[in-house]
Amino acid sequence: MRLLLSDVDIKKEMKEGRISIEPFNESQLKSNGYDVRLGPMYYLLKEDLDAFFPFTKAFVEKSYAKREAEEETIHVDGKAVRGRFIKLPPHGFAIAATIERVGTFVDIAASMRCRSSLARAGISIARCAGWGDIGFDGVWTMEVVNHLSIPYYLPVGLRVGQVVFFKTRSPAERPYAGKYSGSRGPALPKLYADEDLATLIEVR
Repeated sequence: MRLLLSDVDIKKEMKEGRISIEPFNESQLKSNGYDVRLGPMYYLLKEDLDAFFPFTKAFVEKSYAKREAEEETIHVDGKAVRGRFIKLPPHGFAIAATIERVGTFVDIAASMRCRSSLARAGISIARCAGWGDIGFDGVWTMEVVNHLSIPYYLPVGLRVGQVVFFKTRSPAERPYAGKYSGSRGPALPKLYADEDLATLIEVR
């Protein structure tokens, strides 16, 4: 059984050290979650790949182009708009990260969901990977997808998702201490580090 935490609960758990949110802004705290914002660093999946095989470190590192959003002016609907943007190509995929570092401890787990307004505008940010284990502490990596057939500009700092928190029935016996813990920016997939991978494939 999981208990969804309200804004009152979240502040109480933060005070007691079971949840950490840095930086914390009261205006981003909602009735049952905390809004997180889009950071400037991101990776774009390269379009000239013959296939995708994320099971070696070398392949992963050469398959993504690392970018940082820069100040620019774009022209939309006859207007000049200036800002920092992550530009997604049609049906493009990017790995980005939240500005906020969020941690959960002892008996708190978290989940990130896309803002409904953004989803209605053709964007997803977590696919089916928006779950945070007890003990994870870092910025949250987002799998951002443009579901439209035209380019999409996402402003850096935009509230793109909400992290919701759940209290577990009992404390975790083995809190998360995995390969993504402590992330300070978007994390590329590390499937190649899976302990059981060597029993499934042989890489020469």
